[in-house]
Amino acid sequence: MKKIKIALVGNPNSGKTTLFNLLTGARQHVGNWPGVTVERKEGRFHYKNHELEIIDLPGIYSLSPNSIEEVITRNYIISEKPDIVLNIIDGTTLERSLYLTTQLIDIHVKMIIAVNMYDEVLQKKIDINFDRISELLKIPVLPIIARKEIGIKKMLDRLLREITHQKNEERIHINYGEDIEKAVKELECQLLCFPDVSRAYYSRWMAIQLLSGDEEVIKLLKGQSNLKGLKSLIRNKQKQLESLYKNEVDSVIMERRLGFILGIIRECVKFPKQEISKIDITELIDSILLNKYLSFPIFALILWGTFQLTFTVGGFFSGWIHYFINLISGFILTAMSEGMLRDLIVNGILSGVGGILVFLPQIMILFLVIAILEDSGYMARVAFIMDRLMHFLGIHGKSFISLFMGIGCNVPGIMAARTLENEDDRKITVLINPFMSCSARLPVYVLITGMFFKEYAGTVIFSLYILGIIVAIFTAKILKAFFFKKKSVPFVMELPPYRTPSLKSLVVHMWERASLFLKKMGGVILVGAIIIWALGYFPRLKSFSPEVEKLKLQMNVETSAGEKEDIAQRISYLKATEQMEYSYIGRIGKFIGPIVKPLGFGWREGVALITGIVGKEIVVSTLSVLYGAEADKSISFKEKMEANGVTPYSAYGFLVFVLLYVPCLATISAIMRETNSIKWTAFSIAYGIGIGYLFSFIARQILMLLL
Repeated sequence: MKKIKIALVGNPNSGKTTLFNLLTGARQHVGNWPGVTVERKEGRFHYKNHELEIIDLPGIYSLSPNSIEEVITRNYIISEKPDIVLNIIDGTTLERSLYLTTQLIDIHVKMIIAVNMYDEVLQKKIDINFDRISELLKIPVLPIIARKEIGIKKMLDRLLREITHQKNEERIHINYGEDIEKAVKELECQLLCFPDVSRAYYSRWMAIQLLSGDEEVIKLLKGQSNLKGLKSLIRNKQKQLESLYKNEVDSVIMERRLGFILGIIRECVKFPKQEISKIDITELIDSILLNKYLSFPIFALILWGTFQLTFTVGGFFSGWIHYFINLISGFILTAMSEGMLRDLIVNGILSGVGGILVFLPQIMILFLVIAILEDSGYMARVAFIMDRLMHFLGIHGKSFISLFMGIGCNVPGIMAARTLENEDDRKITVLINPFMSCSARLPVYVLITGMFFKEYAGTVIFSLYILGIIVAIFTAKILKAFFFKKKSVPFVMELPPYRTPSLKSLVVHMWERASLFLKKMGGVILVGAIIIWALGYFPRLKSFSPEVEKLKLQMNVETSAGEKEDIAQRISYLKATEQMEYSYIGRIGKFIGPIVKPLGFGWREGVALITGIVGKEIVVSTLSVLYGAEADKSISFKEKMEANGVTPYSAYGFLVFVLLYVPCLATISAIMRETNSIKWTAFSIAYGIGIGYLFSFIARQILMLLL
């Protein structure tokens, strides 16, 4: 079976990732590119006795090395040398999309072009002559509709034909004008003095980039003995051309590329006459969603509706998972004799991991809604809406994209700050991202609101997300005023047309993120739950309080089976409580107790906050273990918390603390990596603890005064 490596290249919002998910399904590997935190996606699939490995390169508009995504994409193509490049183009924005294609032509790679969203092209009555474009570019150009799986088979057949076709067909060169072409030829001849480099890279492309002043290409020649003479020749040619054109060489080359594109479009594309009375559907929707007065309320309503949906629909499925876990727990308690192993399974693994698993439906619903917002085109509008607020804070409008990603998980949200050009903007965005309420906190919210605020759970959860945004705004203002005083650059962002998300794409996006949650459950959460159980199980208490002995005597006197069962359950609960207080974790909790007492919650909640630094989901498993959620069901979880002094006021304060205090270890690591500073990482930890404690205290006091 022949292996083929395909590089998937295209603009953002061109449908590139939709096609990648369609072709690879669940057979994907997600990692990072070496040395950076930009996501790398690889997938494999089989087609007609070929194993196709596909690399989904970052979405870019050009191959100029202005951003880390552009450098990664270009370096992969010129260094890794994939068998073929699959260039995905949005058929409704040909002029913009083809600019990247012209740069790929210069690199001289084997390529086919897939014009995506062809249904929208037809809807807009745009007539594209694909045969003529293929003839002019000498590259196969085919229409596809990735989200509807139309044209995919024909595209793959042509891709295999191009790869297996060994004949050296003529490739086109974009003509940059007589003077530039002459300079390019001279530089190509000079590059022959660098045999290692000229064999590794296409010399015409290198010459064009050297004339454009591309520093990354100069670095490829570093250490070569003839480099000084080459640099001198480049400077002379640049001066000659700039004197001739009264413009910088890279600007002239860009103009020639755009001229080439306009010629192709004029030759091969017919646009309909504009109907003045006809209003574009995207413009119509935008007139409402981007309205000066309606945009913020609509976004807030969507956010509120998301959490209502998460709690109500997700709660239904969570109930069934909880019922199933209870059945397993009950069976083990009945089938196994009392001892350490039974305690580990019931109070350690089932209470810990099972306590998190019940919240999987809520997390999947949250990720589904985020996928719908992204695939429909509304997410780009949210960034546009929030641009005014971002500039009020003094940071780049694109920062909101990073912050919104933090709602899924703070780690990729922090990594997304890499797209910001300004270092100050990037650091501020990284430092405020932990205040965005990630999905790992959601199980804690659902657990506590379900017990203390059941009728208003969705609204309470919504208030926590809003509070996180408010604290992020407040923090950004402080950081901008005292530490990062440079002005932010203007915000320019493409607003793609609205599209109906495909069911398959939504499911793939949702499962990608949910599977990471499940992997974490089988890893760090399981280990954390076992460690917490061990700290609570050892050392063993040999004798219990007089109250336990008194109840034992009372049980011997009682004749009613029901009363005996009630007393037995009460004894079991008291013994578990006394054992927990005597254990290592109880001693840690007693030390923490006085610190968290002003906030209205006890030592168990204090211990849960400490273990939550490993991962916020572990707060739930810790509380489940410490309160014996699975071992003793004679008293409800809520009643146990209330017996230990937790009220609705302090419960809300606890949620506020979980929202704002120290981020998880993975997030701390990401902050350290992205800021490259121990100082700012330490600031993030200390500031989070301080602001969490302060707001938790204030929230409890306000609720006690108002209610």
